[in-house]
Amino acid sequence: MAATGSLYGIPEVRTSPLQEGRAFGGGSAQGVQVGDLDWADKSNQTDALNGTSFGDLLSKGLEKTNELGHVAEAQAQAFARGSFDDLHGTMISAKEAEISLRMVGTVRTKLLDAFHELWRINV
Repeated sequence: MAATGSLYGIPEVRTSPLQEGRAFGGGSAQGVQVGDLDWADKSNQTDALNGTSFGDLLSKGLEKTNELGHVAEAQAQAFARGSFDDLHGTMISAKEAEISLRMVGTVRTKLLDAFHELWRINV
């Protein structure tokens, strides 16, 4: 069973740098691995008390989402070239990137809704 991150139950994904022209190998041992997409740092569960801001957390999440998109694109291109034969892993990384991007859009929408709600408050 896949591990889930601490923020909204998004699957965690490990990525490693992809080398151009090199075959990915067998499955999730290289490239994308379950366990790395972790928007909140598990080593510091008391980050709110230590001064980590929401903006930093959001920025880290956007960076992870961007990284997932690049990994999924690189795996899809490698699969199309024939240097990567793991269709299942390629589809999983593409879905993880899609889910992460959808979550970013949902967070953006919720932030805008909160902003508009605050704007409508009469003081």
